[in-house]
Amino acid sequence: MQDVTVFLLGNININSSHLFRADILHDSRGSLSTPQQKEQSHALSGNSSSQTLPGTVAGVDDSVEPLPPRDIAGFDLTRTVLRRFIPRNPKLDRPLEQTCHFYEAVATQSVDDGEDALNSSGSRSSSHDWMVVYTPHTTSKEDTPYYHPQLRALALLYRFKHDVGAESSGTQTQTSPTSRSGTGTGTLSLHFLPYPDEPVSNRMERTLNALVNTQIRLARGARLSNKNKSEGGNHKPNKDNVIPQHLVQNTYTRLKSKFGPDLCGDWVENTEPSKHVFEDLSIAAFLIELWRSMYGAVPADEKKNPHQQPNENHQPNGFKDMFISNPCPKFPGFVDIACGNGVLVYILLMEGYPGWGFDARRRKTWSIFPESIQSRLKEEIYIPKPFADELISSGREDDLTAHHLTVASHTGVFPHDTFIISNHADELTVWTPLMAALSNPISPLPFLAIPCCSHSLSGSRFRYPPPKTVLKSSSGSTTDPISPHHHETEEGDNPATGSLQSLRKTKQAVLTDETAFNKSMYGSLTAKTLAVAEEIGYAVEKTLLRIPSTRNVGVIGGRVRVIEKWRAGTAQVGVDSSSIAGDFDDVEQRVMDVVRRECLRDGGVNVAAGVWLERARGIHLGPGKGK
Repeated sequence: MQDVTVFLLGNININSSHLFRADILHDSRGSLSTPQQKEQSHALSGNSSSQTLPGTVAGVDDSVEPLPPRDIAGFDLTRTVLRRFIPRNPKLDRPLEQTCHFYEAVATQSVDDGEDALNSSGSRSSSHDWMVVYTPHTTSKEDTPYYHPQLRALALLYRFKHDVGAESSGTQTQTSPTSRSGTGTGTLSLHFLPYPDEPVSNRMERTLNALVNTQIRLARGARLSNKNKSEGGNHKPNKDNVIPQHLVQNTYTRLKSKFGPDLCGDWVENTEPSKHVFEDLSIAAFLIELWRSMYGAVPADEKKNPHQQPNENHQPNGFKDMFISNPCPKFPGFVDIACGNGVLVYILLMEGYPGWGFDARRRKTWSIFPESIQSRLKEEIYIPKPFADELISSGREDDLTAHHLTVASHTGVFPHDTFIISNHADELTVWTPLMAALSNPISPLPFLAIPCCSHSLSGSRFRYPPPKTVLKSSSGSTTDPISPHHHETEEGDNPATGSLQSLRKTKQAVLTDETAFNKSMYGSLTAKTLAVAEEIGYAVEKTLLRIPSTRNVGVIGGRVRVIEKWRAGTAQVGVDSSSIAGDFDDVEQRVMDVVRRECLRDGGVNVAAGVWLERARGIHLGPGKGK
């Protein structure tokens, strides 16, 4: 119950769909991170945690102070947290501060006389009461935003009474208020303080019941035992692990307000506009903050006035402040491969980031963009360089001409340091790290790949086998589930005893959510993309993107190298091959080894190249006109 309550402090969106999150402004215990501390942790990863960024104050927002606590008979105040609710739509709802006071009371049983006493020494705990009081910073119900109950305060009280049998048997002997061992019975109740003469409405009753139900549901089923769970961290370790949540959400709010209405209103495709528009806005927000952290690249509006906050909810930005005081190389540009409707390219160009996109078929949406944007959207077919070289060497160079393809083509060789965006690129997903490495083997290009539909290197639909489960061998070593040397090999040997029962227990011990995810088609495709990138030498990262799609895993390659070069003061990013082990020839050899191995299922590189060309023609002609 305690862990769930602390977890919900920052993840208030679970209780209200009108809210993005709750930013922690102050924690008397110091274990919950403020937005500034999160930025510092990401920006200075691997450095001393005592360092602070310019313009930030660790731990406290000086503009708001916590409300004074109430004196509650029999309870001791143990913690004070100040948080700020961040609404999804700041035009409709305003942010709200709320003070949370934590109280505890431990009733103990005397060893000598068996009578209950409160906090007596040399005694055994018999019950544990725990309460948190939430007090909004409001003066009236009219001052209360829609998403918050119109109350002066509310409190959650959890009373846990240990079983007598458990005490007598010695299973519960700890007296610490934070002890969670032993068995017993708990009762959860919610208490509220309404405004004077204010009746309890039906909406209020539903809201309070929902709060209790959510608390119980999460306490019964949530997995909050890992690191940072009791500190209010996200229960998904791959979420917000690259860029802090509040930076992406604040930028998304700004982009949504700036571009959303016009894009949805001018939509000319037959598909639902909101789905595509808001998804691309979310990806654009992530990329903007990713590039801010990598290159110090900021949107055009911030370049005009570097110290102007993009919107009223934007917290002091550690990344921005750091790069303003320490200029870094110019953003090298982007390319959006298989850009589809072109919305993502449009948003990024309008935000001041140079780049372009291509797709095998022109889309209706391109026509709604300004001419300057349309000129950056190309109707071209990507033919992987290994396939082009194979066709030329086998005397089939005529197949590569525009006459045979009916559209321009290229082999994916982009300018130095270009950032590759592979957003639901389907046939190009697994090719993304290979393309990035072949484009500049001396300094492979950074990329973000968001896998979607699964295809082999020939472009044919193919479901990759899931990576094998990590098993400990008798020597105690482990096998990486996405290691390129093991991702299609047999599972580990039985334990040293050779017992089937022992093996079954070992497998059950390593089954996790990650294992279940990798067994799906999408999970297997993601694992394959990661494995291929690692095999050719990339240091890759995986993150769950906050986008309205079930295909929401981002695979990032080359980010760490770019940041390390900036920190080292390199005048130009990517001047050597430090991110890839080996020299120029070694990189190309690694790529070709992957291509030859993966094309064996299609009959070899030559056959796979022919299949790729035929499918490319079909995609260019459009649905119902090609294969």
